[in-house]
Amino acid sequence: MTVSPSTGVLLRDVARLYTSLQRLCVSCCEGTTVTQCTVLTELSRGGPMTLAQLSRRIGLDKSWTSRAVEQLAQEGLVEKVPGGEDRRTVQLSLSGAGVARMQALNQTLNRLSEQAFERIPAEHHASIRNGLALLQQSLSELTKEAAGEGRSSCTPE
Repeated sequence: MTVSPSTGVLLRDVARLYTSLQRLCVSCCEGTTVTQCTVLTELSRGGPMTLAQLSRRIGLDKSWTSRAVEQLAQEGLVEKVPGGEDRRTVQLSLSGAGVARMQALNQTLNRLSEQAFERIPAEHHASIRNGLALLQQSLSELTKEAAGEGRSSCTPE
């Protein structure tokens, strides 16, 4: 008798497999590394921000993030603009070329998702999309709660 994996095991495995597949496909997308892809994605989602804000959002050390940003700036994908009131800070944002690279990355990742869906019988597509939307909403709420309370939402109440 086989035991079905728990929801937690399934979710972790899906996340691991999808992340692994993304890394394999992104690494061949115009030479963008996973870290660079993460930086571009956050700047695309969050708009202009400081290096410290970006580091917090992607969960990487400030020096590691700085190296990735520097490489992207040298490639003309990220722009660095002195901060308004505090001239010591620098606002980071995507350049026109960075926006174009993000569009190419998104197209690659969207095609990847479509390929995964093609392997699932069509009659399950709507229920999977609905489930993913609910899961996204739930995870977003948990993330906001954990960030707002300054504690991990994985701690039992």
